[in-house]
Amino acid sequence: MPVVLQNELSDIFAHHEKYLRGMAGGKRLDLSLQTGHELDFSHKILPGAEFVGSFLNHANFSHAHLEQANFFGATLNKVNFFEANLTQADMRGAQMQGVNFTNAILNEANLADGSLLRRECNGEISRIHNYDDKLRMVDAIFKNATAQRTKFSSAIALSTDLSCANFKGAKLTGVNFTGSNMQGATFENADLRGCDFSNTNMNAVILLGANLDGATFEGADLTASLVYMPAISSNPFAHAKKMPKPLENLEYSIKEIIASHRIWVNTLGREGKRTDLSGINLANVVLDGVQFQAASLKNSLLTKGSFKMAVFAMSDLSGSSACEAAFTKSDCRGINFSMSRLENADFQYTDCSPMMISSHISNSKSMRWPSNFKGCNLQNAHLRGANFSEAQFENAVLAGADLRDANLENAVLTDANLTGADLRGANLTGADLRGAIGVK
Repeated sequence: MPVVLQNELSDIFAHHEKYLRGMAGGKRLDLSLQTGHELDFSHKILPGAEFVGSFLNHANFSHAHLEQANFFGATLNKVNFFEANLTQADMRGAQMQGVNFTNAILNEANLADGSLLRRECNGEISRIHNYDDKLRMVDAIFKNATAQRTKFSSAIALSTDLSCANFKGAKLTGVNFTGSNMQGATFENADLRGCDFSNTNMNAVILLGANLDGATFEGADLTASLVYMPAISSNPFAHAKKMPKPLENLEYSIKEIIASHRIWVNTLGREGKRTDLSGINLANVVLDGVQFQAASLKNSLLTKGSFKMAVFAMSDLSGSSACEAAFTKSDCRGINFSMSRLENADFQYTDCSPMMISSHISNSKSMRWPSNFKGCNLQNAHLRGANFSEAQFENAVLAGADLRDANLENAVLTDANLTGADLRGANLTGADLRGAIGVK
């Protein structure tokens, strides 16, 4: 196979740019059946480029525009597609072991089976590349990837990091997800017939509208997940390890729990009982004004719940699913929302500033306990006027969020996704934006 070198790519890129603009001398980038090692395509504008059957192991396509690019039958092991746009790309039969699709866009891409064929001298047809199709995507990473309506091969085993990925409407029939980390992933309206989700971490996953015929969930952790519960006789979740617990199954009523917690707070823990609603289904519940300071709602399902003007100071809501929930004007100082789903949630004018913790040791200074939104999905959240001073947003998704007039002074936003976020009037003084994307 012909070898292409990095120093040859500059002219190839220039000709492809002219091709895209319809200029004279333009030529589509075509590296089909060519080989290159550790080539750099990062940040390049290459829609419609041809890579059919090419060997491009360890190549860097991070941030590249590869809409409708053709990678049919290519060898792409250990390739970096970090934040690349692969919308409608043809990746059928491509070898992609250890590929990094973190934050990539794969909407309507085709990752199904496919083989490059050739006619031998004796007239017989054979595959150009002989691979084990079941190993095509071993160790691939789809963290925070968007793969809506994408087609996958049933032979692919995706036992890897799929956390916070969006597979809405994707075709994943028969895929083996055993042992995968799927926390916070979305499979709404996806085709999951015959999939194996045994022993997977599926906390805060959305499965509404998905076709689950023949799917297996034995040993899966579906705490805080949004699922449709069919009749018991055909319940695919019957052997799941954990599911959201119904509110009716609690030993005490929610009113009794709230009253006992208030006593616990007022007596500094000497009487009453601290609220622990970990893993409880509180979807659509209305608890406006509730006082749950220092409570535990870890891995709870809070979708579309209403908690306006409530008190959650120093509470643990990590791993919870609170999509479209309302925390408007609440006291959330020092709250822990790490790895939670908060898409379209309402935090307008909410106080998420640090909690001041006094020390009982003489001459010791008070400690500042910042709010924690690490790894949180706050896509399209309503955050206008909220106080997030010193809050931790490492690796959080804030794409499309309304942050107008929000206080982000000294907030930690390293590697956060702020694409399309409205930051008009926001205070970013002292904010750590290293690695953050989408900040203008």
